[in-house]
Amino acid sequence: MNIKEVNNLEENVFFEMFKNIFEHSDFITKLVQKNRPFNDKADIINNFLKIFDTLDMTSKVNIIKSHPDLGDKLKIKQGLTKFSQEEQSKAGLAECTDIEFDEFHNLNNMFKSKFNIPFIFAVRGKTKKEIFEEFKNRLKSDNIEQELDKSLIQVKKIATLRINEIIMDE
Repeated sequence: MNIKEVNNLEENVFFEMFKNIFEHSDFITKLVQKNRPFNDKADIINNFLKIFDTLDMTSKVNIIKSHPDLGDKLKIKQGLTKFSQEEQSKAGLAECTDIEFDEFHNLNNMFKSKFNIPFIFAVRGKTKKEIFEEFKNRLKSDNIEQELDKSLIQVKKIATLRINEIIMDE
């Protein structure tokens, strides 16, 4: 789909297509939609990111907390947004062994216990090994503010990757 086609979508079709650019945060899509037409793909990406950046910290943390645990065996099979399911499956997380699922479960619990947010990492294009390494490296930190900043960067990266999946370069 190109930007002209995006600009010409019916409101309800646009909304359905873009509602989970930020996980379970369709209110952002409603605000972005009001800014149509977009000049190009960069323009729509910038609109999504700009609205996210203007949110208060509580709203941003709520968006972080709306992201699913990585490698959650039950949720990968059902209960994820289409984007999350595709991202985790393409990263090989749907094919984890029971031992790997247990390790993800333990790492997720440690991370949430330590930082009070889920581990957020843009897994598109990553391998299980890379994801495990990032998980373990970030768990070494004791700086909650730094981890929150990293999570916000990852949320924005995920949103950008999702838009890039929908809209082709001109």
